[in-house]
Amino acid sequence: MKHQHTYDLKIYNGRVKVYVDGFVMFTFNQIDFAGYYAYKDDTDLYGLDIYLNREKAGPMQMEVYFKTKENWLAILKLLDERL
Repeated sequence: MKHQHTYDLKIYNGRVKVYVDGFVMFTFNQIDFAGYYAYKDDTDLYGLDIYLNREKAGPMQMEVYFKTKENWLAILKLLDERL
């Protein structure tokens, strides 16, 4: 039987935290969030680019990769619904 993961997104004190099974998977500052993200669908890895605004450093992106399509799609759905 396949393990069912739980996913959540919480915003607290300006920090966006994405949880999988109760553990923080990745986090970023809500103020720096540029308001959009993109997905990557490579052969063996699934990824996200989260775009951030940094006044002094200019635009940046945070890359997050997943081994399984199931987790990748669940996180994309969560971001679509909550951000």
